[in-house]
Amino acid sequence: MPLLVRTPLRILLALGAFFVAAVALAACGSSSDSSVPGNAVANVDGTPVTKADYEKWAAITARGSSRSGAPVVVPDPPTFTRCVATLRSNSRPARGQPAPTDVTLRAQCRQQNDQLTQQTMATLIQQLWIEKEAKNQGVSVTDAEVQRQLAVTKRQSFPTEKAYQRFLAQSGMTPADVLERIRVQALAAKLTRHVQDSAAPVTDAQIQSYYARNRAQFAVPERRDVELILTRTQAQASAAKRAVEGGTSWAAAARTYSTDAASKATGGVLRGVSAGQQDRAFDLAAFTAQKGKIVGPVKGQFGWYVVRVTGITPAQQTPLAEARPQIRALLQQQGQQEKMSTFVRDFQVSWRAKTNCRQGYIVQLCKNAPTPSTTSTAGGTVATPPSTSGSSTTSK
Repeated sequence: MPLLVRTPLRILLALGAFFVAAVALAACGSSSDSSVPGNAVANVDGTPVTKADYEKWAAITARGSSRSGAPVVVPDPPTFTRCVATLRSNSRPARGQPAPTDVTLRAQCRQQNDQLTQQTMATLIQQLWIEKEAKNQGVSVTDAEVQRQLAVTKRQSFPTEKAYQRFLAQSGMTPADVLERIRVQALAAKLTRHVQDSAAPVTDAQIQSYYARNRAQFAVPERRDVELILTRTQAQASAAKRAVEGGTSWAAAARTYSTDAASKATGGVLRGVSAGQQDRAFDLAAFTAQKGKIVGPVKGQFGWYVVRVTGITPAQQTPLAEARPQIRALLQQQGQQEKMSTFVRDFQVSWRAKTNCRQGYIVQLCKNAPTPSTTSTAGGTVATPPSTSGSSTTSK
């Protein structure tokens, strides 16, 4: 999700949802589960997400999404009385246009509530998923690590301690809330490294097999050092050639006749040219010419060329021994990505099966959500809870 750096709230809370299922509010009428306690909106493997926590983080989310200076709108279903009143007080119809009706404003409130529910539920559910998975994997972070990350975050996001305190007041967060978000981020990062490090080591046989299948990747083509003069007309190219043959230095002839500014600045010299890098006519001339022999005029795409090859470096094949570190690093990265992709897929399936939500709070992370028509997944790292500033809950 985009990191909107306009406000410290977005800076601090954009913790990076690296792997997030498509989170969509389920349609009304979806069944809730009896395992959800009466004071909770969800149950994750026996741990309730309390309604108090939901309401707290919904308010923080709404604050983070509201425009600077605009009143915070926290929708109040099912009637949306306060939300409608707030939107009406902020609406300024264009001259001659009627004020929006309660029906229109209530529809806006309902949309905002859906978005707020999606974001807040995803944040709270995925936080529990990460905490529980980290515990299962024996992964933890220390208070000292969290404090160090807090210090880094504050340095990057707040010029002074006063600015940080102002952020806390504006966001509705406490210092403990901030530490908790940072702790979850640190857990997700450490869990990611733990899974990646568990990938099988790369063997010599795998390296040799990769090299054999991809020899062309380790081939270094023939390169040539070439002196070049490019002119607009054949007559000018012929004059330049005669000048060089008469004893004028190539650099002097290039300064007098050449229209190619890049090579002209280096005395007409191009070093380490590989086939296929230049105009086709120049390419053909340069890579068929004998070393030291002046070739041209040759008509090309940009004018007339006079060329002389001054040095030839034969094509080479990088030996396996030299390519081994590069191949090992590549295969190790691929192995880690495959390991992580498999883990993330299993992680989501496993924890979704242990997550039940109350009707009105059901999102696609919940076991009792309807089967979505489309899903969006991506591999890479373990998810951190989505930024609580990511949803758009302000009045349109």
